[in-house]
Amino acid sequence: MTVDQVNALLAESRAFSMPGEIDLSQVSDVDTTAVSLLFEWQRQARNQNSKISFSNLPENLASLATLYGVSELIPQANSH
Repeated sequence: MTVDQVNALLAESRAFSMPGEIDLSQVSDVDTTAVSLLFEWQRQARNQNSKISFSNLPENLASLATLYGVSELIPQANSH
């Protein structure tokens, strides 16, 4: 989830209903746009009158969220 991928991910996500949980276990590369993408997905879910949470946050993404002081704003599901 990097700046090179975010536009495609946004376009794909707008084409479907937000699931209750997004599993991020397959994500390896992240940059600051990944944090923004999570917030955009939360907005999309809210606009669909739904809630979303994220599971298996990669350590590098969790570190970025902590660095920017927004980790408490990212709803996390219990890891499976």
